[in-house]
Amino acid sequence: MFSLFSVLFKKAARFPATIAAPTPRSRRIIVKSSANGSFITYIMIMNMFKTSEVIEIFLNYDISKSKDESKYEISELEGITNTSFVVSVDNKKFVLRIPGNNPDVINRLSEKHNSTKALEYGLTIPYLIFDENTGIKISRYFDIYTYKASDFKNENMRNNAFNVLNKLHNSDLVFQNNFSPLRIFQEIADTSNSIENEAKEVGFKIVKKLNEIGISNHPCHQDLYSGNFILYNDETYLIDWEYSSMGDKYFDFADLFWQNEFDFDKNLRKEALNEIGISKKDEIEKFEIFEILSMITWGLWALKRSPNDNDGQVALSKAIKLCKDKKL
Repeated sequence: MFSLFSVLFKKAARFPATIAAPTPRSRRIIVKSSANGSFITYIMIMNMFKTSEVIEIFLNYDISKSKDESKYEISELEGITNTSFVVSVDNKKFVLRIPGNNPDVINRLSEKHNSTKALEYGLTIPYLIFDENTGIKISRYFDIYTYKASDFKNENMRNNAFNVLNKLHNSDLVFQNNFSPLRIFQEIADTSNSIENEAKEVGFKIVKKLNEIGISNHPCHQDLYSGNFILYNDETYLIDWEYSSMGDKYFDFADLFWQNEFDFDKNLRKEALNEIGISKKDEIEKFEIFEILSMITWGLWALKRSPNDNDGQVALSKAIKLCKDKKL
């Protein structure tokens, strides 16, 4: 079993990734990520926090009354979008999340609302503090198992993940609107960049086609890379609700398939599609169009965070090619 936050927690574009630890001299994380044959490298300047700053947060939120630095044991965790720490004090262990510099599209108030609703419905694990103004989040430290992309090859684990998604989609939860893949490409694409501009135009074509097909409205997670599925006390849960909103459940499943490279194994992809009830021609068409939208969403997100990264363009190039192949 692993700690909840001892694994890759977030990334600018949610691709399967490995992280090289930052060095004090460079204060950088270098992230090499692979998805569907592409390799995307991100360089993020670390938000280096002093021990005194972490202690101040704990005092402000009344987690501890101790001001003595010697009473605290603090270790920084790997991450990209956020900076997180394991903090031990008063014989208790916590995880502190401090938001990083993200494209300005995450609504922390909506994230808190949606996380709370998901918790009440038994879909996620609890937090102690969630400040919607700062995005600071403090949770108990849980010992859990975090999914890897390869775990989806296991039928039981895969279906456990599908079941928690189905529970979410079929619930009567009403999420606050936050992050919409139907719109985000319009907001973050740099139209002075030719491939981003072309990806934006493809995005408009996709949305038009999806509107013709029909878009449903369900509570969705919308960030289904493997690390957001965890096992705790033999139950599968979802974590990290930053991008959650009302949306079409097809995007959730398409996002899960693409981010976890289901298309590398045709048999796995076919079996998984049947397991989630997508088998008819029109259902598969809608699913594949949402897959392209996922590529555009996270491809643009990668370039937003790392504009000079050529590999972010690979994801967009694939999306553009697939759109042309489908003659959308």
